[in-house]
Amino acid sequence: MSSLKLALNKRQWLVAIVLFLIIAISILWSKFSSASKNRIVKETEITINKKGTSYFLNTATVAELLRKAMGNPSGMAAADINTQSIEALLMKNPFVQKAEAYIGLDGVFKLKIEERKPVVLIENTNGESYFLDTQGVMIPNQGTNFPDVLIASGQIIERLKPGKQITQLMSKEVLRLSAFIAADSLWNAQFQQLYVDNYQELILIPRVGKHSIVVGNAEELPLKFENLRLFYDEGFKTVGWEKYRQLDISIRNQVIGRGPVQNTEQK
Repeated sequence: MSSLKLALNKRQWLVAIVLFLIIAISILWSKFSSASKNRIVKETEITINKKGTSYFLNTATVAELLRKAMGNPSGMAAADINTQSIEALLMKNPFVQKAEAYIGLDGVFKLKIEERKPVVLIENTNGESYFLDTQGVMIPNQGTNFPDVLIASGQIIERLKPGKQITQLMSKEVLRLSAFIAADSLWNAQFQQLYVDNYQELILIPRVGKHSIVVGNAEELPLKFENLRLFYDEGFKTVGWEKYRQLDISIRNQVIGRGPVQNTEQK
């Protein structure tokens, strides 16, 4: 019987301690929340990309977007600032991949922006020029710095719709090949142009040499480029860069070399 009373007393003490902690935490949280809402914003801190390199935005342009959305936050009470609506507004910008807004305990309004990462510059048949990011979102070509990405031209008909994803099949093929090239340091350094011919075939133009690479479509890219790598390593060692005007890797497990164009002009 005494052991039962002792157990009950321990349980009662435990419940009492837990209740006390809950009440204490609630009081502290209430005071903290009240103090947070009554904070006055002292200044604004804008960060674009974690590494600091940006192509499309700078702190001045972001500050202007913020000013149009809410005015100057300095001097405003934290309770009067809806950070979620500011994030939603910034996310509508075609250059913005992610936006985070919050007010620190020090009263600094902090705005962190992640730009969309371009992987290819499209020059379509309508004379428009725009970037595609890794998700196929169209980014207007009006940045302050030019990204070192493939330039794709030829029979690409997709019209620019800032902030919208591509829908055309050929645009998706171009994106798949461009993203593959961008993700590989060797190939990214090797190629600078991508062309879509009248037969809807993808053709790459290297930075070095006078030949072109017929990729065909964006299927089985790892296999195609492994075959190309082996050809580069073995084939060009024996015959030299000038031997071929074109290499065709569009056929499975083959690299077809086509010789230089013969000069047929009559003298």
